[in-house]
Amino acid sequence: MEYKALFEPIEIGDTKLKNRIAMAPMNMTYSQPNGYMGDQNIAWYATRARGGFGLIITECIVINPHRWRGSEGVNPSLMTDNRYYRYLSKLVQTIHRYDDCKIFIQLSPGWGRQGHPDVETPDIPSAAPSSIPLHIDIRTLNKGWEKQVKRVSPDLFKNLGMENLDPIRKMNDTEYAVLEKNILEMLHKEAPALVHVVQGESPRELRIDEIVDLENRMAMQADEAFKLGFDGVEIHSPHGYLIHQFLSPRCNKRTDEYGGSLENRARFLINIIKKIRAKIGPDKPLGARLSGDELMPEGMNHEEAKQFVAMAKDAGINYVNTSQGCYENPGAFAPDGENEFTKYGPGFKKAGKGIPVIAPGFITPDCANKAITDGKLDIIALGRQAIADPFWPAKAQAGREKDIVKCTRCNQCYMNLFEPKWISCTVNPTAGFELWYPELWLKGSRHENRVNKFMEKAKGLI
Repeated sequence: MEYKALFEPIEIGDTKLKNRIAMAPMNMTYSQPNGYMGDQNIAWYATRARGGFGLIITECIVINPHRWRGSEGVNPSLMTDNRYYRYLSKLVQTIHRYDDCKIFIQLSPGWGRQGHPDVETPDIPSAAPSSIPLHIDIRTLNKGWEKQVKRVSPDLFKNLGMENLDPIRKMNDTEYAVLEKNILEMLHKEAPALVHVVQGESPRELRIDEIVDLENRMAMQADEAFKLGFDGVEIHSPHGYLIHQFLSPRCNKRTDEYGGSLENRARFLINIIKKIRAKIGPDKPLGARLSGDELMPEGMNHEEAKQFVAMAKDAGINYVNTSQGCYENPGAFAPDGENEFTKYGPGFKKAGKGIPVIAPGFITPDCANKAITDGKLDIIALGRQAIADPFWPAKAQAGREKDIVKCTRCNQCYMNLFEPKWISCTVNPTAGFELWYPELWLKGSRHENRVNKFMEKAKGLI
């Protein structure tokens, strides 16, 4: 079967993508100590570039140099100053060797209440718009997360007298409050490392001068990213992270110019967009990833999200990337099926006055192709599916869809992040170990051809 819509080129700003398939931004935590982009990071991305993706969007790379950025022991990649630039430029050079693959960098000012104190300075809390701690409602866990809870804490369900989470999902607030206390006590005994994931620490409220400083740093690092050769910049503002926390009325209780009204809650994001656009000029690709709906009581809904998209478009973005939910609703953040995020595409396209819309959540080429032919999306993105099979685009283009290794939505990759363990995949044994298998990423790149020619001229000498 042909999937013509997936392989049509598209322009974002002054950049042309060879197809409509992007790799979604995912923090795989393969970075070196202190947040440097390492060789495993690069092998990971290069494998997907060789697999036929037209666009690679990096993991969220944090520009915040302070201990209160909230990134704790996850050790994400950083771009706080020029020490990191040469490592990031190596990534750009590598990806650009693959058949006109483009790479956008996703920049983040921090994780706020979804983060935790740095392991080296546990006395310094993360900072957020308001001092409201994260609290995960276990009733929102879906089947994928349920599998991981059983794996990490196999006695939890037995001790609760249950086989699965179905009875918990049906509880009202009063019933759940009683059970939650017991669950937390059991986690303290069986899986203490997960307690702070479910029940976060109280963050510190950000001062206005700190907010303005983050706006300026985002603009500065976006400008540096283009100088390093990145083809575009995406602002990390989805599913409950720091910028999203400003947008959400349930997380933002400020009474100054950064809280209250819709315009005030959007101020942090809009200022970042305007400051970046002022530095990079009018045409370069600049996007924002936004949740179509927070899917939480008193949270940001889709109607508000569309207004934020409209404001962001007027401020200077020329594409929008879609997500949903937040850490407090992990079932929405990482759904069991596919095509969950497409429903926000039409609203975002209209609000953004026709700018390209990206959305993830696909497993099969047929479903992805239909999302584009139906006009709901412009570019599809693969997240967990890109972990399961880095050659998804090449297989789809060759008509080898039966050979695609499908993501089972088991969420082991997510849970590895929180345990914490080296992230791996139940259906792809090479995921996380690409560096050991250069045949996955070296063959077919222009770099391989140049190396072969160089080696040919050195015959007899080495």
